[in-house]
Amino acid sequence: MKLQVALDLTEPSLAVELARRLCSAGAVDIVEAGTPLIKAAGIFIVSALRVACPNVDIMADLKTMDVGALEARLAINAGANIVSVLGAAANETIGEFINEARRLGGKPLVDMISVKDPSARIRELLNAGLRPDYVGLHLGIDVQRSRGLTVEDLISEAVSIKNSYGLAVAIAGGIDEKVAPKIRGTNIDVVVVGRAITQAPDPLTSAKNIRRLLGID
Repeated sequence: MKLQVALDLTEPSLAVELARRLCSAGAVDIVEAGTPLIKAAGIFIVSALRVACPNVDIMADLKTMDVGALEARLAINAGANIVSVLGAAANETIGEFINEARRLGGKPLVDMISVKDPSARIRELLNAGLRPDYVGLHLGIDVQRSRGLTVEDLISEAVSIKNSYGLAVAIAGGIDEKVAPKIRGTNIDVVVVGRAITQAPDPLTSAKNIRRLLGID
């Protein structure tokens, strides 16, 4: 299991400095350039995070919906190891994205945010010969607020997908120190934490606590 911090900040200098602190302390395994950060700062923020954190994976949360090959190429050439495409995108887009990411040595993640039946969608992709490195089960912030759902609703689904399809799974959305112990002991590959770290009074202490509660290291 790996801990990924989602930097959904919009101030590039703050994001890079926070990433540097977390990485230098060994508190996270993956640093995510969140979608808002990429939109605010441009794809070059991925390069800045790569420089700040040379020894961890950098994930570019592109949420690609079209021009799959182009967007994968932009992020990986900027220094990303992991890149995301939406499960709601067309198979052609996902295929182009996966192929280009792999050609450049990156790992494609299919994000199932807003997909009503992620398991069925994964089955469709696999039947079409499209096999990503990761599947992301992602409960968006707006959905958390409006429906009162939490990442706990996704844990069993993530485990089921991992066991059924043999794909690495990442889970995101509202994970904090209260939720983390419920994920501990599962075979979920990547746990993504955003606000519980980035908006904490002491982000480094929060990251270390969540890491401990997840049973990492």
